[in-house]
Amino acid sequence: MSNPLYSHREQENNQRFDNLAQTLSQFRNTVNNDIHGSIQQENSTLDLLNDNFSQLMHSVKRTSGDLRNVMNRNASLTKIVGLILLAFFVIWMLYKLR
Repeated sequence: MSNPLYSHREQENNQRFDNLAQTLSQFRNTVNNDIHGSIQQENSTLDLLNDNFSQLMHSVKRTSGDLRNVMNRNASLTKIVGLILLAFFVIWMLYKLR
């Protein structure tokens, strides 16, 4: 009598174990797919940011080169602009300290 009961319980345990294994497999696949999708999206975002920063760096280098050329050509104008900026900065700092 205990043998059929034992067999029945063993079948139930095996069935539950199979269900658990299937659920864990589905969960693992879902998590792996979600992580993979997130990583791909973040990599795309990082690539886009890298491209944008490269363009920005190129623009800054070009602009600074142009500014250097203008400053070298017009030394007196550069001094006047520098003095105006210095005066503006001093006035702004005095205003902020109040």
